[in-house]
Amino acid sequence: MDSRVNGDVDVDVAVIGCGTTGLALGRLLELEGLRVAVIDRGRMPMARPRATHVDDETMRAFQTLGLQHLEKDFSLVGMYRHYDSQWRTVMEFDWHRGRTEQGWQSDYMFHQPDFEAVLRGYAHNYANAGTYFGWEVTTLKDAGDSVLVNVREIATAQDRQIRASFVVGCDGANSSVRELMGSTQIDHNATHRSLIIDIIPFVAKDELAGRDAFIQGAIRNPLTFAPIAAPRLRFELMLRPDDDSAAFERTEKAYEVLSPWFSPDEYRMLRCDVYEWRSLTATPWRAGRLLLAGDSAHTMPPHLGQGMCSGIRDATNLAWKLGRVIRGDSPIELLDTYETERRPHVGAYTTLAAEWANKIEALVASADEPPVVRAEALRPRLGPGVRDDTNELAGTLSAQPRTASGRLLDDVVGYRFAVVGDPVVLSGTSDRTKAMLESLDAQVLQEFSGEVRDWVRSLGAAAVIIRPDRYLFGAVGDSAELDVLVAALETTLQPSAVPAS
Repeated sequence: MDSRVNGDVDVDVAVIGCGTTGLALGRLLELEGLRVAVIDRGRMPMARPRATHVDDETMRAFQTLGLQHLEKDFSLVGMYRHYDSQWRTVMEFDWHRGRTEQGWQSDYMFHQPDFEAVLRGYAHNYANAGTYFGWEVTTLKDAGDSVLVNVREIATAQDRQIRASFVVGCDGANSSVRELMGSTQIDHNATHRSLIIDIIPFVAKDELAGRDAFIQGAIRNPLTFAPIAAPRLRFELMLRPDDDSAAFERTEKAYEVLSPWFSPDEYRMLRCDVYEWRSLTATPWRAGRLLLAGDSAHTMPPHLGQGMCSGIRDATNLAWKLGRVIRGDSPIELLDTYETERRPHVGAYTTLAAEWANKIEALVASADEPPVVRAEALRPRLGPGVRDDTNELAGTLSAQPRTASGRLLDDVVGYRFAVVGDPVVLSGTSDRTKAMLESLDAQVLQEFSGEVRDWVRSLGAAAVIIRPDRYLFGAVGDSAELDVLVAALETTLQPSAVPAS
C-alpha cells in the first residue's frame, strides 16, 4: 500500500502518532498481517531522544520487533545514588542485575531516534502499510463499522481520507484522540517540570566516568544525572512551582548547571528545554472503534524509566487482539480486555514513580551507614482478561529460556500463542485439544530440555500456555489439565464466551 498514490485508502487499523508506542504497534500489526496506516506530523524521526531506558522485558519486545541488532549500540547501567544537599549518600541502588530470565540484560540506555528510524523503515517496506510522515489528522468521523480519518500533508496541504476499521491514538500526552473520545484523566498528583540538558562531552571527567547515575535532593532544584546512550550525558533540574521556564531554558542556565563538571567549551549541547512530567491515567481507553495507547492513555514521572516501556507493553497486548477481532476470530468485546489487563499493570509503575518523584525534594541522609539496595524487577500481574483465573501464575510474565539449539524462545515461537511443556503431557491431550491449538495457530514447542525444562518445572508445572505478549494464560500439571486449560482459552477467545460490554 503506497500512501503516495492519489485517492482514499481502506485499512484495518490507523495508528495516529509515531513515537515509540505507535511505531511498535504498527510493526506488530504487520506481524499480524493487517493493513495499516501510520500517521505522524514529523517527516523524520525527532533528532533528540525523549525516552532513554529499556528494561529486559521491553528488550524482549524489541527482539520481536526486529530491533535486536541495535543492542550492540546500547549502554548498560550502573549504581544509582541518592544524595542529600551536602552530597552525603542517602541510598545506593545497584541498578544492573545482569542477564535475566528474560534472555537480556536487566537494563539498558538506548538512543530513541535509532529505534524510530528502523521502525519507520519497516513500515515503509511493508506492502500493506501506508506511511503518512509529515501529515496531520484534521478530523475523525464515526462511520458505524469504521472510522473516517481525514489527513492533510503539512508541506503541500494535500488532503486524503483513510477509512479504518479501528483507530489507535498514540499521539502523546496531549492526545487529540483522547479528547475526541471524551476520556477523562485521573491525576496521581506527581506533576513536575524539569529542565533537561543533554550533552556529548569532548573531554572525560573522572567524577562522571562509568555508568553510575545520581539524584541530589533536598536542594531548591533537585538535580539528576544519568549517562544515557554513550557518549551522551543527561542532566535534569527539577523546577519549583514559581520557577520561570523561559529563564531556565536560556543557554547560560545550562552552562551554570554543568559548571561543577564542565566548561562550556567542553561539550556539545544537544538539548536544553523544560518538560512537564505529568502523572495521569485516562479513562476509558476504548470508545467503540477508537483506542488509546502509550502516553495518550497514561503518563508517569521518569524516575523508574518505565514510561516508554509501558507504552510498548500496551502495543504488545493490543496488536494480537486487534488481529483476532479484525479477522473475525473473536468479537469486538475482546478489546475490552486490553484496558482491564493493562490498567492495573501500568498503575503499579505509575504509583511508584509518583512516590519517587514526590520524595526527591526531601532526601536527607541519616547518621547510619547508607543502605545499598539491590534493584529488584517489578513484575506486576495483568488484570482480569485473557487468563485462567484458577491459577495464580496466569497473567504473570513468562521467562524466555534458550532452547537446546541455543535460540531464544520467542525467536522459535514467534508473536503467537505457544504451548511449552513435557512432550508426554503434550502428546497425551485429546484430539479436540490438538485441533483447538491448530485453529489458534499456536506454536507447540516439542523440545523440553535444559533451560526450557528447568523453567517450566520451576513453576511447579508440566506445561504452560504463553500468550503472544509473553504473559502466561495458565499452567498445568498433566494432560487432562491441559485439555481443560486449552478449552478455557478457546472459550475466552470465541464469540459465544466473551461477555458483551
